[in-house]
Amino acid sequence: MSDSRPRKTPKTQPASAGGPPRPPKKTARGLSDDSPEGPHIGIPDPIILKELAVALGQRPFRIVADVLELGRLVFAGDPVDFQTASKVAKKYGFETRHVG
Repeated sequence: MSDSRPRKTPKTQPASAGGPPRPPKKTARGLSDDSPEGPHIGIPDPIILKELAVALGQRPFRIVADVLELGRLVFAGDPVDFQTASKVAKKYGFETRHVG
């Protein structure tokens, strides 16, 4: 019995899909990609605690707990001043600057 259908060959992946990963990009000698002080964020005065949590990449209840440790009773929708927000941000490795 002869098969009249042409034989299908399987398609291969493009060259960029497989293979080893590329080497990392080189930077100038002695320089690194990260700033030595850590990431910077701009914080307005006052800032809503929930917005601060989003900026820091944390859940609001964690930020509420951090502010409670500083001696202030706040909720997620309450504003906090720049000084308090800076202390909380520093705990998570952020350097802050005053915006607006």
